[in-house]
Amino acid sequence: MVAKSAILAISGAITIFFWIILIPALATAPPTHIDIVIIGGGTTGLALANRLSEVPNLTIAVIEAGNDEGSNPNVTSVAGFGGGLGFNTHIDWLYETAEQTGAAGRRLQYHQGRAWGGTSVLNGMTYIRPQATQINAWSTSLQNPGWDWESLWPYYLKSESFTPPTPAQITSGGASYNSAYHGRNGPVNKYGLLNGTFASLVNDTWQALGVPFNADPNGGELRGFFVWSQTVEVQQNVREDACRAYLYPVRGRGNLFMLRGRVDRILWAGKEEEAVRTERKIVAEGVQYTDPETGSIKTLFADKEVILSAGSVRSPAILELSGVGNPEYYPQAPQHPHNKPPGVGENAFDQPNNFITYTTTNTSFTGLAPYVTYMTAQDLLGPEFPSIAARITSQIPAWARAAAAASNNAVSAESIEYLFRTQHFLLFNEDRNVGSTFFILLPFSRGSVHVSSADPGVYPVIDPRYLSVEWDAILQGKVAEVVQRFWNADPVRSIVGEQIQPSLEDVPTNATGEEWEGWIRRSFAPNHHLLGTAAMLPRELGGVVNPQLLVYGTDNVRVVDASVLPTQVSGHLTSILYAVAERAADLVKQRWGVS
Repeated sequence: MVAKSAILAISGAITIFFWIILIPALATAPPTHIDIVIIGGGTTGLALANRLSEVPNLTIAVIEAGNDEGSNPNVTSVAGFGGGLGFNTHIDWLYETAEQTGAAGRRLQYHQGRAWGGTSVLNGMTYIRPQATQINAWSTSLQNPGWDWESLWPYYLKSESFTPPTPAQITSGGASYNSAYHGRNGPVNKYGLLNGTFASLVNDTWQALGVPFNADPNGGELRGFFVWSQTVEVQQNVREDACRAYLYPVRGRGNLFMLRGRVDRILWAGKEEEAVRTERKIVAEGVQYTDPETGSIKTLFADKEVILSAGSVRSPAILELSGVGNPEYYPQAPQHPHNKPPGVGENAFDQPNNFITYTTTNTSFTGLAPYVTYMTAQDLLGPEFPSIAARITSQIPAWARAAAAASNNAVSAESIEYLFRTQHFLLFNEDRNVGSTFFILLPFSRGSVHVSSADPGVYPVIDPRYLSVEWDAILQGKVAEVVQRFWNADPVRSIVGEQIQPSLEDVPTNATGEEWEGWIRRSFAPNHHLLGTAAMLPRELGGVVNPQLLVYGTDNVRVVDASVLPTQVSGHLTSILYAVAERAADLVKQRWGVS
């Protein structure tokens, strides 16, 4: 991000907080049969566990590979950009991507949380809701009735407990808000930490460049510059992750159980042949998991549902190891469901993230400034906008054929072309859709996540195929040029010193588009917003789950995590995932006639 990059390069102060937390114990070991088994105790899994355990006669078990890290200073600290302190520690799965041709052949570290709270213990604590028109496209163009901005709106409010910025933060720090856009009684604490006058300097510069101030983007209109809210527990000044928000307050419930284990596969009731003959959907009867302490394999039976909330990497892998998906990717998996959605693990895409950094003449900065600027395609491309939009339209069929070939045609070129044309509309035919700090938010490039072994202990192969569509690299380069232009514009350039990254050797003054692209490919990192690997789409478009989030061909297996999101979105995943989990909990309750 623009301001983040600059300040991060010049500020190294880290504060570590210590305190003691007294929390009631969870219920004792569960029985062998549970009503609902949730695979994964992360952002969505714990939100589900909280809401479903509100029903006293439902029993809920969450199986999570990590531990309770509520007193780990790498989790609780709000210093720096939050979760970076936990990277490469025991709370990080420490994944690595496949070699990325679009990243100059590099293999990239891929951080995902391994703890109660999942990746919410590692993220940057950012909370920005997506653009409303992007969510509406899920319901209209992508044929998911009930999944639009209006339907999700009450769940945004239900999940949130918003603390308004202080008068000082408003008058001198640039913070602002619209009270109607925020909930006050939800589990997730949100607060703006910012103090200081730097925001006015940044705001004035963007306005001089034609980008307006946005008082509060959380109503579904993102274009402009603003100070974002962060997920922080205000009283203790600690990270507000999913564990602290959704699990700790309800640990005394006798119908909620937390188990430690790595889920290996879903177990199916009956025989595949019988399901085919009777045209019934196959039924999950439980899960098999490995105890990390003893290495023993255990079984937990689910009398009602199994819900996958293991994230965009693990959820498709568990489906494949359970025999759901393209048979090419689940060697020796037992008892496959007869109705195999081939899109499992496909449609994987993330956002490439670059940084431009400078020294500064201002010695008063003490930390990270949570600023962001969202720009439209018209803002970014200017007079080139019409010609580029037309050129992208003409190239979509070729991009779709290449993406289909990369998936061994698990998803057809025609289906991918339809998805690309939907994305083209969001980029070029809506006024307020492209967001850009220093990563493009709506890339065309997409890849896959698949297992490579019948051994559940072998990590899945993560292959987002970053920048495999040339346009994504070109657009990232154009964003870089705008970022550089910003830091050299008045009034902000009054505090800017020498450019550190990229160096003038990497990208000289007045660099060409090719020079920018080369540096981008050599230097970008993942944004860790991987999604789409169990997409909520019609089957013919490569979908894995229906609008009830039930896996096609199954009667009682849902997926509730980032893997079901069918498109990338502006904003940040935290906000949309909490809302999706809240709505999914209501879908489960409706299915079983409880409330």
